[in-house]
Parts: sequence; structure tokens; C-alpha cells
Amino acid sequence: MIIVFKAVTSAPDQYLFDGEKVNAYSGYGHEEYDLSNFPEGGGFVGASNSGSGPEAILGVVRENGQLKLTLAQQVIPGQYPKHKAHWRESPIIDAADYDPNKCYVVPTGMAGVDDYEIVQGVDVAGNTGWTVRKKEMADG
Repeated sequence: MIIVFKAVTSAPDQYLFDGEKVNAYSGYGHEEYDLSNFPEGGGFVGASNSGSGPEAILGVVRENGQLKLTLAQQVIPGQYPKHKAHWRESPIIDAADYDPNKCYVVPTGMAGVDDYEIVQGVDVAGNTGWTVRKKEMADG
């Protein structure tokens, strides 16, 4: 199974992959999606969940026997002064390489800026997610 991530304002905290099953975990609990019967050549965009947490799966396609999932990754507004960061879809990764502590979506709008970092942050409303900020300098 291969996956790509899209930046959204509300997403599961992490995913667990087991064969063709996807478990999406959030503060609301977890949802399991069994995609083992998803048909060859089949595809859909947008999966509604049971209402117990944020939307996890944004799209599924099966081509040549392989599942390609588009999953949600939570971001908040950029926190770098005078630069507005936006996000684009992640590169394709193998589900076996997924790390819940990594930001996969890619910031844009940071051209010419070389002192930013991508971190988990909190916005003014108390929402958490990946954001860009000015690198903290080590005291020294």
C-alpha cells in the first residue's frame, strides 16, 4: 500500500497499517477501515466516517493490485513572521515507512527563507498541528 497526505485543519493524530487495513487514531478514539475488498480499478474521493472523529481517508485507488491512499494530515497556520505558509500534497511513501512523528505535507510560500523548521505547534484557538516557524537558535 502506498500513501500520500493532504494538509487539512482536522485529521487523525496517527495511523496504523495492517495489511490492507488502516486504523486512524485521534483523541476521539479510533476508526478501522478494511480496504481488502476494494476492487481493481476502483476509486473514490472522500470517505465519510461514523462521526466519532476527523475524516481520515480522502481517497482510494487500486491499480495493478496496489492500493494508493490519500490520507489527511493536520496543519495549522504558519508561525513564521511575515511569511504565509501553505501546504501541498506529500510525496508518495510506502505505508511500511510511515512515521507518526513526521510531517509529510510540504510547506509552500517559504521561497528564499532558509531559517524555518516544521514542527508541531498550537494556534491561537488552541488547535494543534504541523506548522512552520523560525528556527530556534541554540544558546551558546
